[in-house]
Amino acid sequence: MLYYNTGLEMSPNDLWDAAERCSNLERLFNLREGLSPDDPEKCDNLVHRYFDEPTRRGAPDVVGSRLDRKKFKKMIDEYYEHHGWDEQGVPRPETLQKLGIENEPSHML
Repeated sequence: MLYYNTGLEMSPNDLWDAAERCSNLERLFNLREGLSPDDPEKCDNLVHRYFDEPTRRGAPDVVGSRLDRKKFKKMIDEYYEHHGWDEQGVPRPETLQKLGIENEPSHML
């Protein structure tokens, strides 16, 4: 369908690589603009209510439950690792090089 709409011939792997480049470029932009793991307002986190207040509505097996902060943090760490980012959520140099965006200038400003 992509070919018929754009004329671009891309394999499924090419599409995944393009999506991964987009994700990393977005991350670099957000980091440049102030995203910080130390700032609860500007990080990969949820508002405190998800952890502190029990769920009032939803499926019967989740009503009254809360998210576990430690498990959520572990999930974020795994997410960073999966994307090739360090523990602060910054793309590693080898990740940028693998994607061919190591010289992309927006994160160097």
